[in-house]
Amino acid sequence: MLFKCLKSGGFNFEDTHLIDPERLEKLVAFLAIAFSWAYLMGEWCHTQKPICIKSHQRPAKSIFRYGLDWLRDVLLNIVEKVDAYNDAVVLFLNRLGWSNILT
Repeated sequence: MLFKCLKSGGFNFEDTHLIDPERLEKLVAFLAIAFSWAYLMGEWCHTQKPICIKSHQRPAKSIFRYGLDWLRDVLLNIVEKVDAYNDAVVLFLNRLGWSNILT
């Protein structure tokens, strides 16, 4: 699932055309964190408003995609949605066990 999300499922990793191993390592580390945040937000969004199930009994989108779309909307409209952004950061840091950073 991570591999698909890194490629065509969301991040389009292959479009970077990076070949330097050090830069690739940093990018993969960053994308792993971004994937985790998007997945966590997708889980949270799913508890708020469940993903609809299509007629073939599959979800309309993945948990990851649901969270990525939500994060994208918040980040592209940060002025109007700063509270939602702050809530997303708090949720992510709490899940990591880093809630002490917030105080």
